[in-house]
Amino acid sequence: MPTSKRRKRLPQLTRKNSDKFFLYIQSVQSPDHEIDFVTTQFKKLRKRPLRRVREDFCGTAISACEFVKRHPENHAVALDLHKPTLAWGHRNNVAKLDPAAQQRIKLLARNVLSPGKEGTRVDAVLAMNFSYWIFMTREAMLAYFRTVYQTLGPDGILFMDTHGGYEATKVMEERRKVYAGGGRWFKYVWEQSSFDPISGRCECRIHFEFEKGPAWKDAFKYAWRVWSLPELREILAEAGFKRSTVYLEGDNGKGGGDGVFRPKTVGDPDASFIAYLVAEK
Repeated sequence: MPTSKRRKRLPQLTRKNSDKFFLYIQSVQSPDHEIDFVTTQFKKLRKRPLRRVREDFCGTAISACEFVKRHPENHAVALDLHKPTLAWGHRNNVAKLDPAAQQRIKLLARNVLSPGKEGTRVDAVLAMNFSYWIFMTREAMLAYFRTVYQTLGPDGILFMDTHGGYEATKVMEERRKVYAGGGRWFKYVWEQSSFDPISGRCECRIHFEFEKGPAWKDAFKYAWRVWSLPELREILAEAGFKRSTVYLEGDNGKGGGDGVFRPKTVGDPDASFIAYLVAEK
C-alpha cells in the first residue's frame, strides 16, 4: 500500500527569521471571514452582489486582495499612508494574485480623507482592525464619516469593526498561542499599556514571543481613542447615514465567541466584545 507523505516541518519561528507583517496577519486578521461577512451582508441589504470596495487604513491590503480574487468582476482600491507597508503588501499579497486579479486592485499611498477619483463611488468602504480610532476628537471622526458618505455610491455601505466592554479601558496584557503552519507557532501578546479616562486616549502594543530566543517587543504600537458604540452611531447619523446596525458575535458556550455575527439592538454587559458596525447611506 502507498504510504502518505509526511508534511515537511519548517524551522521554528524566531525573532531573527520572522516577518512582523506575516505574524500580524496570522494572529490578528481573518480576511476570508471578514470578506464573507461583508459580501453576505451587502447582498442581504442591497439585493445585489458587492463588486467595488475601498479598504481604508489598508496596511498590507490583505482584505482587498481576498475580495478581488473571489470574482472576476470584483474591484478594490486600498488606501494607506505608510509606504513601506504598502510595498510589503504589493510583494507578498498582490503578487500572489493571478494576473487578471492584479489588474483589478490598486494600492494607493493616500489619506483616507482624500480618497480621490479612484476611491469614489464605491459600493462599500471597509475600515477594519479599529483603525479609524486614530481620530481622537468628535470633529475629526465626523470629518472622516462625512468623507466616506460623500465618496460612497448612491446606496453604499460602510463596514467597520469595533470592540468594547469594561476591559477595553483596562491596563492589561493578553497572550495566546498562534499556529503558523509547518509545525511552527508563536505567541501573540496584546498589551493595553495606558488609558486616560479624561481624553479617552489609549496606548496599545503588539509583541510576539517565540519558542526560542528573544521576543519581538513593540512590533506594532498604537495610540487611539476608545470610542463607544453610542458615540459612533450618533456621529454616523450626523454625517448623513440613514441607518447603522450593530452585529454582535454569538457565544460558543465556553466563554468565547462563535464567529457568527448577528444584528442586535440590545447587548450583554460583557467584559470584552468584538462587533461589526454597518452604516447604510
